[in-house]
Formats: sequence, C-alpha cells, structure tokens
Amino acid sequence: MMKEIVMKDHPRFTHLTLLARARTALASHAEASADIAEVIADLDTAILSIDRAPVAWSIPVYLATIGHGRGTTNVVAVSYGGLQVQVATFCRSQWAEINDSRDPGQLDDAMVIRDYFNLHPEDELTSRMEWIDPDLGYDPERLEIGNYVALSSSHISWPTTERIDEWMKVDPCERPVSIADTHYGWVVATNPSSFGDFLEIPDDLFHALTFARGLGCNYLILDRDSSTTDRLVCYEW
Repeated sequence: MMKEIVMKDHPRFTHLTLLARARTALASHAEASADIAEVIADLDTAILSIDRAPVAWSIPVYLATIGHGRGTTNVVAVSYGGLQVQVATFCRSQWAEINDSRDPGQLDDAMVIRDYFNLHPEDELTSRMEWIDPDLGYDPERLEIGNYVALSSSHISWPTTERIDEWMKVDPCERPVSIADTHYGWVVATNPSSFGDFLEIPDDLFHALTFARGLGCNYLILDRDSSTTDRLVCYEW
C-alpha cells in the first residue's frame, strides 16, 4: 500500500530538522562510500548556511507604488499574485471614483487593476521585482555574541540524562557536545561545529538542539522549571 503524502507547511525549523535527520541517517555509512561522505559534508554546509541567516538564499520581492490624490500607497509581497491581490484591494476600495456600474467584487484581480487605472488616469501604478540577498552578517572583531532558549528538561528522555551524566565524568573534549552542568539542568552549545561524534548524540537531544538553532539561538538551556513546546516530544521520567 502506498503511503499517502500530506503536504504541510515547511518552516525554517522543520527544514533544519529534516537536514539534520538526513545527516544522521547517512553518518553511519560515511566510511563505506566517498559519495555519502561528500553528501554529509554538503549537508553540514547547508545547515550552517541556514543557521547564519533567517533566509539562506536570495528571494524575489514584488513591490508596487500607487500614486493617488491623497498621496502614495506602497505594497509589497513575496509573489506576483500576492502583489496583485493587494493592488486589487486598493482598486476595489476606490472603485466608486471611476463611475463603473460593475461590482468589482465579481471581477478578477487582473481586470479590476486594468480597468481601474485605465479609467482613472490621475492615479498611477508602478511595479517592479527586486532580489533580496541573505544578510549573513559580518563581525570584524569576531566577538562571540549569542542568545539562548530555555526548555524543560522533559524534552529529553531519562536514558539521555543518564548518558549526559556519563559525559560529565569525562574530559570536555571527549564529549559529543559542548555541555555544562547548571545543577538544575544543562547548557548545551547548538552550533554543529562544536559537536564531536554526531552518532553519540541521542536523537531527542539532537532534535532539541536543532530546534534551538532554528530559533537563532547559540545555546540551549535544559532546566526542569522551564517551559515546554508542542514542537518537541515530552518524556515522563
């Protein structure tokens, strides 16, 4: 039986989680194939690139300026169709000015825009598309400035806490993550460059770290008194 595919929203966090899952699935086969190792390296680059900017690639933005008797109205959208909807909304709101007996609500957006500006030459419409490049930021002093998210430690399972306790007994450089004990939980660095062996990181902790990175946080605080999120699994201890 074929599994039904349901299309869902694909926000930044979900995309990062998907890339991280793909990397984890491939990691155990990296030594067996140079091609797989190259794919893993590409996934690492993609994850870091998305981490550095809210949008890691250039996106088109559609802009329109409407000059009219009361001044100027500017609208912007991430698609041409979205821009048309906004311009058509303006035209419908001013439809009475062109003395057209048709109901603008019964006309499609393109016709409303065309006929409104043809019959109202005093108003002027100009539109254009521009590309917005990702802002990766630049810090000439390379200062380490970051932020954190605090989550309930219930987002990791009891077996994972036992593994963390074992990590705390060894030298920090031998741990798979950069982690510190806070007595009430732990502080963990989220940047993949600080990770050791990915395969040593339990899935629940890995998902929490990916979630924190998706929020733009450099550190994850796991604390028993912090809030939970319905975007991560909660475990009962």
